[in-house]
Amino acid sequence: MQSICLSFSTPYVSGSVWNGKSIFKTTVSRKERRFKGNGLPNHKTGIYPVQEGTPAYSWYAAAPGGPPYSSAAAIPIARYDLDVKVPRNPTYSEQPYCMNSLVTGVSTQTHVVWHANLAYANTWVDPIAALPNDECWGHPFNKEYHYHGYSWKCMPNQGGANTHSPLYGYAMDGFGIYGPRGDKGVLLTNDDLDECHGHIGQIEWDGKLTTMYHYHLNSQYPYGPGCYRGKPSTFNALKPHLHGYSPEKAAIFPPREPPQGGIVH
Repeated sequence: MQSICLSFSTPYVSGSVWNGKSIFKTTVSRKERRFKGNGLPNHKTGIYPVQEGTPAYSWYAAAPGGPPYSSAAAIPIARYDLDVKVPRNPTYSEQPYCMNSLVTGVSTQTHVVWHANLAYANTWVDPIAALPNDECWGHPFNKEYHYHGYSWKCMPNQGGANTHSPLYGYAMDGFGIYGPRGDKGVLLTNDDLDECHGHIGQIEWDGKLTTMYHYHLNSQYPYGPGCYRGKPSTFNALKPHLHGYSPEKAAIFPPREPPQGGIVH
C-alpha cells in the first residue's frame, strides 16, 4: 500500500507550566535496572486539564475521560508510583516479542514513560491523530503524563547535529532508546531500521562504546519501538485506553502533519 503525507495540522495543547517536583532514581544491580519515581516530568508541559477556549479543547471535550472525568479535557497531570525494572544486559532475539503493556519505555532524561503509539476502537489508529499533545508530545491519561510521537522535543540532552543521538531512556526489554540521529548525525528513516524500530550499531552503553542492538525515535510512524528485540518486562499502573479515539471524531479532525517530511501510513 502506498504511503501518503497529509497536509492537515492540529493544534498543540496550550500553555507551559510546571506540575510539581520531579522525583526519579535509577539503581543498577548485576542483573537489572530499576527506575523509580513519582511520574512527573522534569520539564514544563501544556496546561492540563485542557482549558476551555483553547485550540485543543474541542478535541479533548469530545473524547471520553473515564470516571470520574466528564471528558478527556478534565484530566489533570498528577503524581503516581512509577516503578519499572528492566534487564541490565538484554538478550537479542531474532524473533521479535509483541508489546505486552501500554508502557513501552522510561525516559531517564525526563523521568516519564512512553506509551505504545497505537490506539484501538474497532480499528488501529495513530494516537496523535486522535488527540493533540503538548509541545513535548505528551499528555495525561488517568492523571499520568506520558509521551507519543516526536517525543524527543523536550529532552535536555539531544546531542549535536553531526553526532549519534545520545541515550534518552530504556525500552521495557532493557535495550536503549536513542534519538533520531544515527552515525555522523544522519537523520534516520524507517528504511534504516528493522520492524521493531531499531538496529545494531555502535553506541555508548554504560560508559563504553559498544556495538549492540538499540532503538531510535524518529519522525515516521510508529516513531519508536513497535515491538521488542528482547523479552520485555511489564508495568501495569496504566490501564489500557483509546486515547480518546472514536471513528466519528477521527472523521472530523484529520491527522497532524509530521515534521521533517515524516510519513503518515
